[in-house]
Amino acid sequence: MKNAKRAQQRLKDRGYSLAVDGDFGPVSMATLMSFVGQKSSVSSLRKDLGKAAHAEFPKVDITSPLRIAHVLAQQSVETGGFSKMTESMNYSVRGLLLVFSRSRISEADANRLGRKSGEGALSVERQSAIANILYGGDWGRRNLGNTEPGDGWRYRGRGIKQTTGRHNYGEVKKVTGIDVIADPELLSNPATGVRAGCIYWDSRKCNKIADKDDIVALTKKINGGTNGLDDRRKALARAKEIVL
Repeated sequence: MKNAKRAQQRLKDRGYSLAVDGDFGPVSMATLMSFVGQKSSVSSLRKDLGKAAHAEFPKVDITSPLRIAHVLAQQSVETGGFSKMTESMNYSVRGLLLVFSRSRISEADANRLGRKSGEGALSVERQSAIANILYGGDWGRRNLGNTEPGDGWRYRGRGIKQTTGRHNYGEVKKVTGIDVIADPELLSNPATGVRAGCIYWDSRKCNKIADKDDIVALTKKINGGTNGLDDRRKALARAKEIVL
């Protein structure tokens, strides 16, 4: 990466422990992920993600500082600061009503299934019911290729991009040969999850959008809308603070 030594020094100046040697390898990438994700330490998961990103990013030409800044900003928001590889459906009633339209989930279903004030984490049964409503039905068939009962929960977001839906899982299987259709949990593996994210990024020509520094268009490509746009802008600013 261009100006790698400067980026390493900036991370070191912010309290992280890493070599300032100009070799922006797995450790440097994991440290950058930690900073972008607002984590003070480099967890074992982020170490694994850094190793995978260092191997996979160049394969789809995510090599320039601007492209790296944009991809990490998007992925940070999708994964809760590079801290989770499987989507949580532990939504509150309020969260369901705010994030999703009534065409995706009715007020009655949100009140029936969502987490109430003072209630603990939702059961797997309620989370799966939420996923099958949000990612199922006509919307799920048209947008995600979810054609079978239970596909919404089975193919919920996983990996560094939070790949979602039978169709997108099928793309990963086709390119990699890894049968994530039969065993969706395989996408939670950092190496497979990063590779899947790169497949999606490349197939949607996200590098061209990143080169234009257009975070709105890129968010729509990655998210399908503009959910979390403010958080994505902040994550992008943090990434640029280091790499540009």
